[in-house]
Amino acid sequence: MRQNTEPVAWTVLFSSFAVFVALVVGVVFGLRWFLFDSEVSQNASVTLISGTVLLTRPGAALPEAVVQTITGLNESAQIDSEAGSQASVAFTSPRTDTPLGDMQVYGSTLANLDFMRSPRFDWSVRPNRIAISVTRGRARVSTAVGVSRQVIISVQTPQGLVVLERPGSYSIDVTEAITAVAVHDGAVTVIAQGSAVILAANERTTVQSGEAPAGVLTGARNLIVNGDFATPLSPDWTTFKDRADPADVEGQIDLAQNVGRNAAHFIRPGDNWGRVGIRQKINRDVRGYNSLRLHVAARILSQNVSNCGSLGSECPLMIKLEYTDVAGASHEWVQGFYYLSDPSNSLPLRCVTCPPPGGAHQRIQQNVWYLYDSPELIALFAASGQTPATITAISIYAEGHSVESFISEVELLAGD
Repeated sequence: MRQNTEPVAWTVLFSSFAVFVALVVGVVFGLRWFLFDSEVSQNASVTLISGTVLLTRPGAALPEAVVQTITGLNESAQIDSEAGSQASVAFTSPRTDTPLGDMQVYGSTLANLDFMRSPRFDWSVRPNRIAISVTRGRARVSTAVGVSRQVIISVQTPQGLVVLERPGSYSIDVTEAITAVAVHDGAVTVIAQGSAVILAANERTTVQSGEAPAGVLTGARNLIVNGDFATPLSPDWTTFKDRADPADVEGQIDLAQNVGRNAAHFIRPGDNWGRVGIRQKINRDVRGYNSLRLHVAARILSQNVSNCGSLGSECPLMIKLEYTDVAGASHEWVQGFYYLSDPSNSLPLRCVTCPPPGGAHQRIQQNVWYLYDSPELIALFAASGQTPATITAISIYAEGHSVESFISEVELLAGD
């Protein structure tokens, strides 16, 4: 008896067709994922600014000390800083090396680079994504300006998640019991226990372990206008230029984007003494505040006078804060930055012609952004018998012979 093979044939045919359709759909969706959704790792590096910072690479048994700059960091790399140390982690685009953001790591901080990805192709609509875990310590996280594709930086702490989705900057302090977040520029979302709080500039919040965010709290007031240099210098800042020889180069002041930051740029390729700078009148009464701190981001490209000159007054980047005390007397506080040290160690490390309460100038690395946070200034001034009543003005300038430097993130933060 001849067996009827027609049902078997149809089964084989439909099965083959189903497999064919599945393959076509799989190839189409796979191709679409590859073209529009696939990602590649970003470039990341860590630069030592001061102290001792250790880097543990994925799979490494022991950490290595960060000396100057280490490039080629991979996901899951761990950064551990000792007390009083500081380092900067930079994230850049995998194809163009365009700055995407950075994280300044302060002392006694443990951070992991969990995820650093960008779209494989330019036509993808996916953002640049960076995910970091901070277990303890303090960090300042910033997204770069002037980036055409959105950059999202998220920081996970033991208490919650902090997400920065547009250009801005925030500080995060983490202990075993609490995470404190303060926004300096832009806006962030803080998420914990199913609740979310959105913070704008000069706002802050805290997250206790096992609790929702505390809500929007008043942050420190920034007494500086246009300290991020997102708009033209005038009318908030005025410029000034001085030189010993009228025939010498006058120097220039302009605004520029430098490694993802809006900055004021000072350049003077002179042969003799000169100075170029900017000044802002503040005229704010600070007698009702409990704290006053200066924060800046500084970068020095070149100088040809060692330290800050023979009198400690010719730094390639200097900040002068003018104020009056409760008796009405006028005072100045000066802080300088330099990288070129005096090999003979005969030059002063502070301004010897400046009245107290000036301190030692900060030596920083050449061509690296350095984040500076001053001591608490109300207490510092009061210790010299100059309890401040009014902050009159701030000046930022480059002084010397041939100098080039940048300044950004100028914040004078007054806290209740």
